[in-house]
Amino acid sequence: MQNNFVLGVDIGGTNFRIGLVNEKGELSNYIKESSSILNEPGNPLINLKEYLLKYIKENLSGELKAISIGFPSTISKDKKKVYSTPNLPGFNDINIVDYLCSEIKVPIFLSKDVNCLLKWDMVDKNISKEGITLGFYIGTGFGNSICIDGKFLIGKNGSAGELGHIPVLNSDDKCGCGNIGCIELYASGKRLSKIREESFKNTEIDELFVKHRHSEILEEFINTISIPIATEINIFDPDNIIIGGGVVNMNGFPKDFLEECIYKHSRKPFPAESLKFLYSSQTQEAGVLGAAFKAMEKLNRK
Repeated sequence: MQNNFVLGVDIGGTNFRIGLVNEKGELSNYIKESSSILNEPGNPLINLKEYLLKYIKENLSGELKAISIGFPSTISKDKKKVYSTPNLPGFNDINIVDYLCSEIKVPIFLSKDVNCLLKWDMVDKNISKEGITLGFYIGTGFGNSICIDGKFLIGKNGSAGELGHIPVLNSDDKCGCGNIGCIELYASGKRLSKIREESFKNTEIDELFVKHRHSEILEEFINTISIPIATEINIFDPDNIIIGGGVVNMNGFPKDFLEECIYKHSRKPFPAESLKFLYSSQTQEAGVLGAAFKAMEKLNRK
């Protein structure tokens, strides 16, 4: 019997991940590459199409039911067009879905990458669809996903949950999104790289928290991460809080100190006294699996 597959694609600001997921939720032919492959000479969208076609030709041994892509961007409400993607500007204002559908001839699903991550985390941790689950993913940027009673909050235009782009008072630094003073400039992997360059040049970035966890500048950095998290917690009073991303998964990252900072900034007595922290699985394949599961749900509803 021929296997049916969904091709899950997780495109981040730094890494590009792809894999085939069968009807049992089993992943195969997983590949991780630098997202820079999409910015090689030529049109980024054509580069993406050519990569997908090559991958399918070399790895598929069954029927491809759909391709599901998680993108680090704001996405139109009809989930066809990328509006703005600061870390991959070559895809700004492009209808990805219609183009890929016409070229590859299978259904194409597009989602915010963090919604795919939260989808996987909710499946992986057996979190009920009922209630409010918030996901915070600190990687290259600051990603946020909001799920209410099993439905992801996308907003009027598809741009809800852009927590990394709330403005910071008295800041005139320009963000890649075009705005001034976004919190992502100070609470993300990009900021951590700058801290290393300015203060710890002789330390590999993977060892920053191992060697300098108690330094004033890193504790300030972690406190800065906690502020937007606590802000959203105060707004939603959630049932579950999931924290993840490349920064949080670094060696020696002080999760206990982050939780203390979040508690400090949360409204008392509630939601502060009922905070329930969960941490995203450190599997590199989470975004690929989450993207595939989101597509399978949609295919099953048809």
